[in-house]
Amino acid sequence: MTDRTQLAIGRNQISVPRMTKRIIEAAVATGLTAGVALIILVLNNVLTGRGGWMNGFEVWLSFIRQPAILGTMMLTALISVLYLNWQRDSGTPRR
Repeated sequence: MTDRTQLAIGRNQISVPRMTKRIIEAAVATGLTAGVALIILVLNNVLTGRGGWMNGFEVWLSFIRQPAILGTMMLTALISVLYLNWQRDSGTPRR
């Protein structure tokens, strides 16, 4: 049994080690979380009249640069990816 898996990027599939795939999945989840936070903070500043789009972006930058925020996002993404992979691997019989 190999310790490699397929990583789908668009229509291409690349054979990568399992750990690499999990790290990439965690990085994508962290990026999506940062993107959602950006949307929420920018829209909050626009809708409440606190300074518009650029002020919302600056608020997001100051928020996202905090080490505690980045660490929490990465830890949450990594644990989620590892848990989902563990559930997927333990729930199906091996052939």
